[in-house]
Amino acid sequence: MVTPPIDAATLANLLEAMGGDQAFVDELVDTYLAEGDRLIGDLVTAAESGAVPDLVLPAHSLKSSSQNVGALELGELCRRLEEDARSGEVADPMDRAAEVRRAFDKARGALLEERARR
Repeated sequence: MVTPPIDAATLANLLEAMGGDQAFVDELVDTYLAEGDRLIGDLVTAAESGAVPDLVLPAHSLKSSSQNVGALELGELCRRLEEDARSGEVADPMDRAAEVRRAFDKARGALLEERARR
């Protein structure tokens, strides 16, 4: 079974936690998408330079924000990358950054598709 890029229940919980304010949730999603692009850029820069410790902060930040909007698979990829970077052992950092980018792109598409359906 394929895991969807966005967990609908988590996104619904976010809306409920924001008092049902869809416009505010949309702003949060927009911020997440813009910040996610920046964080992935930071991951790629660190991976290209081989600076494994510099993978920790963007992976951690993207993990947390992804989990908040329901991008659970992306959050898990970032958690594992963060954990590996903290240990100093990241095999194929460029491949890992690319994997995160692909998962982020899927999450972005799903979030924007969800918005378009409303």
